Amino acid sequence: MKRVVLVGLGLVALMAAAAALVTLADAGAFRTIEPHGFDRCARVPVAGAEDLVFDADSGLVLLSSTDFRALERGATAEGAILAFDPAKAAAPVVVAHDLSGAFHPHGLGLWRFDDGRRRLFVVNHPKRETSTVESFDLEPGPALKHRRTVSSSRFVSMNDVAPVGPEAFFVTLDAGTRAGTAARLAETFLRLPWAGVGFFDGATAEVAATGLRYANGVAVTPDGATVFVTETTGRRLLAFTRTGPGGALTLVAEHAAATGLDNLSLDPGGLLWVAAHPKMLDFLGHAADAAKRSPSQVLRARYDAAARRFDVDEVGLDDGAALSGSSVALPLGAGRALIGSVFEHVLDCRFGEGRAP
Repeated sequence: MKRVVLVGLGLVALMAAAAALVTLADAGAFRTIEPHGFDRCARVPVAGAEDLVFDADSGLVLLSSTDFRALERGATAEGAILAFDPAKAAAPVVVAHDLSGAFHPHGLGLWRFDDGRRRLFVVNHPKRETSTVESFDLEPGPALKHRRTVSSSRFVSMNDVAPVGPEAFFVTLDAGTRAGTAARLAETFLRLPWAGVGFFDGATAEVAATGLRYANGVAVTPDGATVFVTETTGRRLLAFTRTGPGGALTLVAEHAAATGLDNLSLDPGGLLWVAAHPKMLDFLGHAADAAKRSPSQVLRARYDAAARRFDVDEVGLDDGAALSGSSVALPLGAGRALIGSVFEHVLDCRFGEGRAP
């Protein structure tokens, strides 16, 4: 009996070791980083820009800035929306707003009215464990006039937002459990498929897609028919079709990536620009300690709707020396893109041809 028990324990230990190795491999722990593409970049002086959106009407880039390390420590330091003019060398400026209460902006989405008015949607974390979507009218200055707050018990942990109307939006639900709990740790490190995509039609909140692993970025085609989503721990780029004006989604294509995908941006030519974390455990180390570097990566993808597949290339890879923890890549045209990060500065880059990731 003792021998049987020992053999059983040995098998359990082997399975646990094998599972740990698979997790480490999937997180990029054994990956060799060969930097390229970040040699033509200039720093934009700003402390943290987790997400970026481009307002083509004003020519300004809007940045979400929050000290997430302070938020994790329970501090109450306010975040801000910043405005940056990529045509000038001036530093970003704080955009005034009239939201009452804590403001810790995360994901951003911009809606343009036919008459030229713009509305900014912002995922906000009033507290570490809570999230809302705040909508603002973008006024001259620029300035933000608060319109409404949206929250729902069905939207446990919101990350990024993509508006599809003046009041309606899709939002990624990066987890099905609350931040700061043991359940969240288990969900993240065991890569449990409890994340999803939410939809708000202006009155009702519903879950539009389930079974995802840390859903992160979301973007919608101009006709509103295709919704793109990235998974971080799931390491997939996904395409959903949307039928009608509601939030019903059908998964039609996926691309497996050997990296942890973060936010994505859709350029006027239909290309998706995706920021990624090729060494996800290094990013966790960087989140805890600014001195620890985390590699950054920028992917570019074209979606073929007829073939229902993605063609993906890598336009930039950095070992963390130029930028740690890339979270968003915002294309500005002619190969130029702004690369944001959760904790550091922004890079203004000129990228050339890509290569296989």
